[in-house]
Amino acid sequence: MAFTSVLAVSSGLVQAVTTAVVTILVILAVLVVAAFVLLFRRRRRGADSGGLARRANILLVRLDDSLKRNDDELGFAIAQFGEEKTREFSAVIAGAKANLSEAFRLKQQLDDAYPDTETQVREWNARIVHLCESTQASLEEQATAFGRLRALESDAPTNLRAVRDLVATTSSRVATATATLERLSGDYADRVLATVGGNVAEAEALLRKATATADSADLGLARGGASDVAATVQDARSEVQHAAQLLDAIDNLDAGLSAESARLQQLVTASRADLAEARAARDSPPDPDSGAAIGLAMATMEGTLASLDRTDPAASIDRLQSSIETLDSALASARNQAQRLEHARTALTGALLTARSQIAATKDFVTSRRGGIGADARTRLAEAERLLAIAEAEADPVTALDTARSSATYSRDADALARYDALR
Repeated sequence: MAFTSVLAVSSGLVQAVTTAVVTILVILAVLVVAAFVLLFRRRRRGADSGGLARRANILLVRLDDSLKRNDDELGFAIAQFGEEKTREFSAVIAGAKANLSEAFRLKQQLDDAYPDTETQVREWNARIVHLCESTQASLEEQATAFGRLRALESDAPTNLRAVRDLVATTSSRVATATATLERLSGDYADRVLATVGGNVAEAEALLRKATATADSADLGLARGGASDVAATVQDARSEVQHAAQLLDAIDNLDAGLSAESARLQQLVTASRADLAEARAARDSPPDPDSGAAIGLAMATMEGTLASLDRTDPAASIDRLQSSIETLDSALASARNQAQRLEHARTALTGALLTARSQIAATKDFVTSRRGGIGADARTRLAEAERLLAIAEAEADPVTALDTARSSATYSRDADALARYDALR
């Protein structure tokens, strides 16, 4: 009896242990399966997010180029059909610009230094895609409508004559643009002129192409197909307009560099006056540490003034401005708030000039290359324009100065990215 009882107890223990082992194995299997499912879902979400981001970037570039083309087209449409018939087109363009601005803002949020959650990345990219697709559809609808209108109302011979006149006018600017580039090459470093270095040659090629396209349109008219050559005339007009934009970029850079050079000279004069003030503060400082800090800042500024490169005024302004800020910081304890604000107002004028000039040069470069420039450069340019607008509206000169300098920094980043894209 006792032996039988022992066997029964042993059998029960074995069964309990077996049950426990099986239960543990089942739990482990469930955990492993769950882990694989979670990993697969995460990888799939990551892949989906990456694909969505690439699609958003592609659509953003396409919309930016499309809006520029349609904005140009709106001007021609107003000239041809009047403001009444183009009122809806104008409204669509205005809405497209607002949507593009929002899309660039979202792109900037995705690209900035602040980390975003996976949900934010997915939602913001999806929003960019929606904005770009819906806006592109509206632009294409208007383009189709005006295509039909032109087929009914266009005067191909008159338009062709206007294009040939535009070719002649633009061609007459080539010699002046060439001379301007030669003069700039003697005054400024090659890196400063890199954005427009090939503009004359590219403009001449476009003018030759526009002439050949116009000749083709003439041939079509001679065959009696006026309505069939409307698209050819439009192509010729786009080519000559692109050439004019390339030549405009040279003129704009010339004006910008002239303004920057004048601003550099103003800064040099102001810096020498600052040094005179700093000497007085250094010689009678409120404490030894302040005197030492002012002396070190003065030495930095004097070294900067002695080594300025006037062939690159923007870079020289940045270097000198940095020295000015260092000296300002050292003199902060000796300068009252009113003086500090007045200095910021003075510096703000130059900072806004630099930001505007840099943005104009970069914008001309991006506009003239169109599809060759990617979303990153365009996003930095859009952010630079946004910050410039904020700086121009800011009442506090210190805040406005910082914002204007940030705008210039974003614009320089956009310029570097755009040049890199153009080389690929």
